[in-house]
Amino acid sequence: MSSRSYFDEELASDSQRLLSHESHLALDDEKVERVEKKGFNWICVGILTILALVGLLWTTSITQLLLQFVSSNDDSVEELSEGLSKRIEFNDVFNASFTVKRSSLVWVENDPRDGIYTYRDPVSNDILLESIEDGKSQVFVKAKDLKVGNVTLDIHSFDLSHDAEYLLFRTNVTSQWRHSYLSNIYIYKRADKVLFPLTNQSTINTEPKISYAAWSPTGHQIAYVMNNDLYVTDLKNHQQITFDGSKTVFNGIPDWVYEEEVLATNFALWWSPDSSHIAFLKLDETQVPEYHLQLYTKSNTSYPKQTDIRYPKAGSPNPIVSLHVYSLLTSNTIDVINNTHSVGFKHFENEDRLIIDVTWSTTTHSHLLFKETNRIQDHQLTNIVVLDDKDNNRFTVHNIQEYKPADGGWIDVAQSMVYLPSNKSLQFLDIIDNDDGFPHLAIVTVKKNYRAHVSWLTTGEWEVVSGTVEVDAARQLIHYISTERSPYERHLYSISLKDLDKTCLTCPSHPEEHAYYTASFSPKSGYYILYYEGPGIPNTVVKKVNDSSFRSVLEDNLDLRLLLNEYDLPKTHMKVVTSGGIEMTAMEVVPPDFDPTKKYPVLFHVYGGPGSQLVSYRFELSWQTFVASQLGFIVVTVDGRGTGFKGRNYRVGVRGRLGELEVIDQVNAGRHWAKLEYVDKYRMAIWGWSYGGYMTTRVIEANDGVFSTGMAVAPVTDWRFYDSVYTERYMKTPELNPDGYVNSAVNNMTGFRDSKFLLVHGTGDDNVHFQHSATLVDKLTMADIHNYRIQFFTDSNHAIKYHNANKNVYYLLTEFLLESFGGNEYRHIYTETNVVLKWGFQIRKGGEQTIGKRETKRQKGQLNECQRKNVMTFSFELNIMADASTVTIRTRKFLTNRLLQRKQMVVDVIHPGLANVSKDELRAKIAKMYKAEKEVVSVFGFKTHFGGGKTTGFALIYDNLEALNKFEPRYRLVRYGLAEPPKGGRKQRKEKKNREKKFRGVKKTKKVRKE
Repeated sequence: MSSRSYFDEELASDSQRLLSHESHLALDDEKVERVEKKGFNWICVGILTILALVGLLWTTSITQLLLQFVSSNDDSVEELSEGLSKRIEFNDVFNASFTVKRSSLVWVENDPRDGIYTYRDPVSNDILLESIEDGKSQVFVKAKDLKVGNVTLDIHSFDLSHDAEYLLFRTNVTSQWRHSYLSNIYIYKRADKVLFPLTNQSTINTEPKISYAAWSPTGHQIAYVMNNDLYVTDLKNHQQITFDGSKTVFNGIPDWVYEEEVLATNFALWWSPDSSHIAFLKLDETQVPEYHLQLYTKSNTSYPKQTDIRYPKAGSPNPIVSLHVYSLLTSNTIDVINNTHSVGFKHFENEDRLIIDVTWSTTTHSHLLFKETNRIQDHQLTNIVVLDDKDNNRFTVHNIQEYKPADGGWIDVAQSMVYLPSNKSLQFLDIIDNDDGFPHLAIVTVKKNYRAHVSWLTTGEWEVVSGTVEVDAARQLIHYISTERSPYERHLYSISLKDLDKTCLTCPSHPEEHAYYTASFSPKSGYYILYYEGPGIPNTVVKKVNDSSFRSVLEDNLDLRLLLNEYDLPKTHMKVVTSGGIEMTAMEVVPPDFDPTKKYPVLFHVYGGPGSQLVSYRFELSWQTFVASQLGFIVVTVDGRGTGFKGRNYRVGVRGRLGELEVIDQVNAGRHWAKLEYVDKYRMAIWGWSYGGYMTTRVIEANDGVFSTGMAVAPVTDWRFYDSVYTERYMKTPELNPDGYVNSAVNNMTGFRDSKFLLVHGTGDDNVHFQHSATLVDKLTMADIHNYRIQFFTDSNHAIKYHNANKNVYYLLTEFLLESFGGNEYRHIYTETNVVLKWGFQIRKGGEQTIGKRETKRQKGQLNECQRKNVMTFSFELNIMADASTVTIRTRKFLTNRLLQRKQMVVDVIHPGLANVSKDELRAKIAKMYKAEKEVVSVFGFKTHFGGGKTTGFALIYDNLEALNKFEPRYRLVRYGLAEPPKGGRKQRKEKKNREKKFRGVKKTKKVRKE
């Protein structure tokens, strides 16, 4: 299906149209008289307004016709197009008008019809019930009924019970970490229009205490976690399931490291399909060391607020995890792993266990599947818990599958098991690495001896994306997302369980068309929400499984599409480059007016973490868009070795040596771009955030001379300081791999001496602690390195958003780029890349030395030795800070002075490691910046700052030569060769001036005439 069709349709939603009713106003006599007197004036204004609108529409239409009529090669058309198009500005990146809107639905599960959903009306705040099929809506819950006393409930989100008779509302939501939050929860009963708190211990008048709450799959029961203990309620009675919840013991919810690195959610409990049992994880982090997070602006006292996090770093104790099942039938809880019921059950020791996936594989509560791995995540066991229908205490646990990668790599953590209903045997779907190292979809059948048999549904050198599998039991279909067309793309596929026939539901008919999709399905799988993510402007539609022609638009982003029609956006090209004989996917974003005959600075945007991906066909309008649009940079992104969606062979080679192969690949890619004719190899920078910040620091540390500037945000600098689950997956433990940890840390400061470096970090970062940047600064200090800049953001976490910090981060990145290189779209910045010192020494035979010569030419970076007759010449071409090739000229405090017929400004010349540029050169460069003649430019008053590297002065640009001659001091005109120097010596001129002081008025005039 072509993505283009989404943008060509006229879209409207009848349900969102508003009817305006005529208002009746009662006016007194005075107001009526005033209206009558002004009536004629208003009529005139109305007529003029209509005429103006008609004129504007006519002008627009004529312009469009001209653009269509005249050939695109015509110069006049190019000028007209340039006049109409805009470029993405810095503030546009943070403007909500430029943000992609994405819609989602709250489905009604137990309605006889599929495709029924609820949503909040943006005008009335009523909750409406609507059918996807016919678009008819009705009021489901009125906003006026959602009041606690006289206060209307401030709704953050809501969920429906299975039969839609009750609604669960979250309010007073307080964010904890990446996924977790606390909230107060209220329940609304539709039949009685009654609103009441889930528990009286957590209401709108108290601090939020509930971490998680979920409806049962059937009935009206809710499992919830409060104060780290698990409860269940039927909305009348409350049953406390666990009693050991504390600051260090978590029941039914993850602790910090499980939330961040394992489950990636805010819950760790699972209802059985028949609502009779609840499986949950217990996490005991008593032995996990604490990290003390200082918050400086969140305390009303004179001391900072301290938040303590149990944060396991590499090699330190992990939380001890155990799996439990609670029976609502018997009010009994079992410990699945630590028991005496399963003879011969193989499992990892408490200190060496991670439970990474849990799912019910039944329509009742008879079978529970779970996966566990060892601590360093290269050995996995898939297990099944068999529960007795009547007695919860009678259960057994069996190992059904064991996996140890033969390539020595890690096992990816994912929740990939999906129950597959079957009348013959116990089956489930899983995404498993095949023999070639590509994750594919398979049916796993559990035999009577509790051993697993694998039947592959997909195969090939591409990947099935984890977390995208949907089972449609009624139609015998399995849906999934894969990279079959290319690693850059994502498409939705269906496989029939009847004949294993595979169908792509989103693939374009033309092989040169590309797209990136994600999808989610309705409760009965008859409809799916299809998210088109790029490369065009994203949109969201609902499709019907049995009717390919059905299409209902949820969000078309029409406003954004119309807005961007006015803009000239950068162009994106997909590339393939090699490093060490390995092909790498890359993405090059060039300025809108890209000219291959010109030279452009380059910014590499890097992440590079294991299993990650930046290079894809997803639509992106970000800071990089601004950099390409306004600053005139080429932005390059390369997914090197270790990144995802190209098979295990591409990924696992980085294990045990993070920051080695990935850096080699980025440097080799940089060398590739540096050789291109349209790239200025002396202006190449690299930047990244988080793992990308680590990559940036490692690239600068490598000191390969490719990137002269690096900008690292919230970087890892030593893997001993990062969390154990993530780090040990790729590096093993410090005990098992001591050399790997030493070699992967940022230790060598030599490269930072030869480069420009910016370091940014939030002091409240709970993920990559500020400790990483603090220790790096200490190493730079001990190495006596000064040419770097550091900026911290108070109390900001890893996203750096606290107190408007996020925008400030990108402003800082922009300024640092301009200070380093300049940008061709900013006329007040000019960077010269040809100013390099070259010193030569000529030594004659016999030891006689002559003074060497000083030249200005492009750097070659090598030592030449030649012998001519009796003269030996040594030419030392110096590499000083960023190839010693960059001098930046920057103007500020710009002012147009009409009285003196000139523009005036302050000029900064940044020349680290180099001598200042001559005034004659400065005049030429400033004239080029402002498209003026060199003769009308005047520069003066330049002083070098203490420590060198920066010189500041003033510049004047006159409107014409006559103005310069009129207003410039004579001595500067003489300097520029525009006036004759005065005759006689200085003493004679002074004596003549003193004589003239004795004459005034007419007498002076006569005296001058006589002379």
